[in-house]
Order: sequence, then structure tokens, then C-alpha cells
Amino acid sequence: MDPTIVDLTTKVMAVLLPFVSKGVEEFATKAGDAAYEKAKALLTTLKQKWSGDKEASENLTRFEEKPERYKTVLEDILQEKLSQDKDLASILSRLLQDLAPSLEVIQSMDEGREVTGLKAKEMRSGTAKVTQDMKTGEKVIGAEFETLG
Repeated sequence: MDPTIVDLTTKVMAVLLPFVSKGVEEFATKAGDAAYEKAKALLTTLKQKWSGDKEASENLTRFEEKPERYKTVLEDILQEKLSQDKDLASILSRLLQDLAPSLEVIQSMDEGREVTGLKAKEMRSGTAKVTQDMKTGEKVIGAEFETLG
């Protein structure tokens, strides 16, 4: 199996499992309204794409009702479908990217010494943007990472 398909499947399931397990209200409370809407969009996309496939749509419904029992079945179906449907893989990747954290750092000053906009040990997903506006600066670092992707 293509490792990118396996990775995408793992990420989709990591969002869907708590979404269907916790229930709508609890998920929204813990993850926030924006994350709720994006998780809902993942599930809706699968329902729409699989509406003509009896096995896939029935197992997706079963997964919603009993997530732990049907998790492995849905993973298998999802991997199969993603291998066959590059459009679906692209849509789900975009939705997952939208779920990823986003960080923006803005630093504005006349004079900067030993200024670091962002220092992180690891950033596996999401986006980070650093804007530094200084008239003069010494030892200025925009972003410093040990691991990025």
C-alpha cells in the first residue's frame, strides 16, 4: 500500500473517530466550533462521494453508530477508495490541512536585539508565519526549528 494513502487514512480516522465517538456537542465543546465544522465536512464528503457505493456507505453508517467496532472496516474501505480516487484524496488532504493549527507572529519595533520570532522543537502539520518589522536589528531570527515536517 502507498505510504501516503496509509498516512492520509490514519489522519482522516484520527479526526473522524473522536467526532463520531464523543457526539456532536461534546466534540464541539472540546475541539471548538471551527474544528467541529471541518470534521463534519470530512464525514459529509465521504457520504457524498460514497453515496453510490452500497458497501462503503453502509459501513460508514455503521461506523457512525459503533465507531470502535467498524473502525478497521472503514480504514480498509478508505484506503481502497483513496487508492482509486485521487480527487477524494485531494479533497480530504485539503480539509485536513484546514484543520491543522495556524500560528502567526508579528513583531514590530524600532530596534531589535537578539529577537526570535518563533522557536519550536517540532511542527508536524499546520502553518506558521513570522513577520518582523524593525528599523535596526542585531541577531534577529525569523523562525528556528529542530524538526518541521
